[in-house]
Amino acid sequence: MTQLRQSKAVWHQGGYTFIEMLLVILILTVLLSFAAFSTAPLKEHTGKKFFISQLQSDLYLIQSQSFFSQSSMTLLFYPDANKYVAKDYYGNTMITRALPPGIKFSKSNNLNEIIFTASGNTNRFGPVYFNSGSTTIKLSFQIGQGRFYVQEF
Repeated sequence: MTQLRQSKAVWHQGGYTFIEMLLVILILTVLLSFAAFSTAPLKEHTGKKFFISQLQSDLYLIQSQSFFSQSSMTLLFYPDANKYVAKDYYGNTMITRALPPGIKFSKSNNLNEIIFTASGNTNRFGPVYFNSGSTTIKLSFQIGQGRFYVQEF
C-alpha cells in the first residue's frame, strides 16, 4: 500500500498540461505578431532614409572623383532597370546601384544623364523624381558648381 502511495506522489508532481502550454504559446504568438506588424512602417521609413543617404554619398563620390582625377564622370539613370550607373571618362563603370524595393523612378523624369566635369560642375540641371509609396523623393541638380539636394514631399 505504501508503494502505491509513493508511485501516485511521483505521478502527480505539479506540472503544466498540454492545453496550458498550447494556450501560452498562442498568447505569445499573438503578441509577437502585433510587434511584427507594427515594425513594417518603420522598416519602410528606414529603407527610404538609407536610399537617400546612399544616393547622396554616391553623388559626392562621383563629384569628388571627377574633380581629383581631372576628368569627367557620367551618371546615367535607367528607369526601366530601376538603377543608376556612374562611369568614368573612358567608360569604365565606377558605381552600379539598383534602387531598393519599393522605390521606383517617376515617369515624369526628363533627366537621364548628368556629366560631372573635371571642375566638379554638372553639365545639366533639373530634377529627378523617385516614388516611394505615397511620398515622392526629388533629387535636384542646381545650375553651377555641381550642387544638388534631395527632398521628400
